[in-house]
Amino acid sequence: MKIVLTYKVTHNWAVDNLLIEYQRILQRAIDEIWENTTWKEKKIQHRYPIGNGKYKYYETTRLIPYFPKSNGFKRELRNELLKNWPFAKHYVDSAIKTAYSILESWRQNYLKGRRKRRKPVVKRKFVRVKTTLMKVEGSKIRITVKPREEYLELDYSGEWFYERIKGWKAGELIIREKNVYLTFSKEVEFTGRIKIGIDSNLMSLDVYHPEKGWIRVDLSELHRIAETYDGIIDKLKSIQRKAPKRIGMLLKKYYTRRKNRIEDFLNKLAVQLSREFPDAHFIFEDLNKSKMLENGSRKFNRKLSRSTWGRIVQKLSYRAPIEFVNPAYTSSTCPRCGSGLESQNGLVVCECGFIADRQFLGAFNIWVRGVGVPLSGGEAGDLLPDEPGGELRRMSPKSVVRVDLRGRTFTHVPP
Repeated sequence: MKIVLTYKVTHNWAVDNLLIEYQRILQRAIDEIWENTTWKEKKIQHRYPIGNGKYKYYETTRLIPYFPKSNGFKRELRNELLKNWPFAKHYVDSAIKTAYSILESWRQNYLKGRRKRRKPVVKRKFVRVKTTLMKVEGSKIRITVKPREEYLELDYSGEWFYERIKGWKAGELIIREKNVYLTFSKEVEFTGRIKIGIDSNLMSLDVYHPEKGWIRVDLSELHRIAETYDGIIDKLKSIQRKAPKRIGMLLKKYYTRRKNRIEDFLNKLAVQLSREFPDAHFIFEDLNKSKMLENGSRKFNRKLSRSTWGRIVQKLSYRAPIEFVNPAYTSSTCPRCGSGLESQNGLVVCECGFIADRQFLGAFNIWVRGVGVPLSGGEAGDLLPDEPGGELRRMSPKSVVRVDLRGRTFTHVPP
């Protein structure tokens, strides 16, 4: 599996002419592809809810775009764009690749109803530099602008992220007016098991699976069991003086029942987790509940004392390999730029444009630490749709599961 990180570095290069020419040729590539796009009618089925979990279905006819992708068309397009092109030829190849990337992104949004049938227009000035235009020696990168005439040089050894990406492979970069985006990749090998990150919360276990995405395991029933029996036990304790012997027997009965029901839930949770994620390596935070109790309110501490994170890990460890990571800042570190975040109503928002659910962020960052990658990345708002980091956007769980107390696998419910 390949992990890719992107970092932003400022520069003082005189690249205005290169940026203007690249923007022009990129728009020309989009124009040529758009003019040769084939539109075909296709019947698409839609639905809307009518209540009680039922839907009303209807059909519409839409025009679907199909872009020309034959080698012959691309060759002719390249030859046309190369006429009077003053810089290295590989920039033309980069512009064609970027044009298809932009159009594919537009097509996806068009099919979802988010874009109209209008040709994309390039408004930002940037240059996408292929690795064939770069020469990397240690921390120094030399970029060819004009072969044997003009070059750009960059040394990132003095940047804050240098120690984090030592030994990583440098990939394509993007040049902006004042900044350059550097990408670095590293192959991460798994020992037959895929790693998944788990964020332990009061009412849920939030799982980040690199293939299945965000899955939330609902623990509200476990919390309800503990809260119900705690209420009964508290009432019995308040009247224990009136009948110590009888109330003592009842307390023993409800303590035992509380313990048995929680134990039954945890056993089934461990079984169903191992069945839901076979051949998985589970990554948990190394939590210290005693420290969390120091600054909490009485109500919060009561809820926290009902949590059974340690016992969940213990029971799961009999069935699957477990790994612990440092819990510091997993729910407050931006995975794009590494900035510190604050939570508001369950959401975290960063100045770089990243926004996510706090529990998803925790699970994702736990997974990142588990695979040995630092908690930082690139500012995806300034990158292209297929660039590293572009996949991290605000999202909801792809599925929500509950422990089935009568079955052997999770019960899936609508998210």
